[in-house]
Amino acid sequence: MRALIIAAGNGTRMQPVTRGQHKSLMPLLGLKIIERVILGAREAKIREFVIVVGYRGIQLKKYIGNGERYGVRVTYVENKNWHKPNGISVLLAKKYFKENFVLLMSDHVFDPSTLKKLQRLKLKKYECALAVDRNLKSSLDILDTTKVMVKKGKVTNIGKNIESYNAFDTGMFFCTPHIFKVLEKTTSIGKNSLTNGMNVFVKRGNLRIFNNKDKFWADCDTYKDIKFAEKKLLASLTKSADGSISKLFNRKISTFMTKFLIHTPLTPNIISFIIPFLAIFTFFILAIGSYPWLLIGALMIQFLSIVDGIDGEMSRLKFMGTKWGKWIDPILDRYVDAIIIAGMAYGYWNITGNNFILPIAIFVILADILQDYMSSKFVAITGVKLITSDIPFKRDTRLLLLALGTITNQILIAFIVFILISQYKVVNRFIAAKLITEKQVSSRIQQV
Repeated sequence: MRALIIAAGNGTRMQPVTRGQHKSLMPLLGLKIIERVILGAREAKIREFVIVVGYRGIQLKKYIGNGERYGVRVTYVENKNWHKPNGISVLLAKKYFKENFVLLMSDHVFDPSTLKKLQRLKLKKYECALAVDRNLKSSLDILDTTKVMVKKGKVTNIGKNIESYNAFDTGMFFCTPHIFKVLEKTTSIGKNSLTNGMNVFVKRGNLRIFNNKDKFWADCDTYKDIKFAEKKLLASLTKSADGSISKLFNRKISTFMTKFLIHTPLTPNIISFIIPFLAIFTFFILAIGSYPWLLIGALMIQFLSIVDGIDGEMSRLKFMGTKWGKWIDPILDRYVDAIIIAGMAYGYWNITGNNFILPIAIFVILADILQDYMSSKFVAITGVKLITSDIPFKRDTRLLLLALGTITNQILIAFIVFILISQYKVVNRFIAAKLITEKQVSSRIQQV
């Protein structure tokens, strides 16, 4: 799949802060805006790009280059009439697109998952599709946002000045080559904008929509837009798999920290390997076993729970995720948990002399490992997620329990509660795994 990026305009509304540079080269959380467009599309499996340049085109080409450092290939088309509406830029790229392609704006950033799904649509020869957002609170400057009226899965009206609308244009299109024929006709009569061309599709009932479903997107047309996009992008880092403590508390602090760390040379992998050393430091604090060290140790446990999200946040923000990183992260988490539990146990034994804490601590470590091992092993064997309806006891909650046990000096009780909840979940997973596998066997027998 190829993508066409329009980057020819001069961005007059951004000029008070761009100081002569192309607006898509403005920074947004550690990357230039256009880098986010390219890397977001690359995440959606797009490897070839045609970028139409005009205003400050040499500057843009010098920065992006041939795309090699992004793992993609970039071709440039020059629009000498860059001061005219953007439909001309699209038309100039005609010779590069003989098949369906993605059309993007250089100042619209987005969640790659939307683009992945958008390009899966099966378009007819004379159709195009537009990703829309039905959340009418998703735009900062509504007056300058392109609005859309959607009925029965198709656009019935589009434009910045339409009075009735129920969605916003996110700047992501999936097009057939027929768009060039439409733009040839519209530009020949002086209607030079992309919206003019899209209105032709609208009149024929050929502009389909793809619902963005509240996924992140932002139009970075002014400096205020960039700050708004920054806020939305940080908010989008919360994952559906996050535990309740993470959603309510941890993510708010970790994203605040990430906002600053993203501008440093630190990489996600460096962050991942720093955390175990912080855990070792925490071990020696917990090993003292008395106040005020228990208070400091409890705060460090919660701090480790918070910073655990930073490496993933930086990875998603900078598109630096790797399979190795995804594999090593949970392994390092288990090391961190084991170090914390060992420090708590040693500190308790150091003060009380109660040897019973040592085997209990071993059971806690094993229970902690089982939490993720059972689910991941089941998926690896069956290809099916092991879903159970029981007590939520994700890592953020487990670490909070340990922190509370430390700060109240009730470490033994915290360990016992940890084991009981974990074993309850283990039994539930045994039952769920048995039911799922029996259902699979039954289904295969019926097919035979």
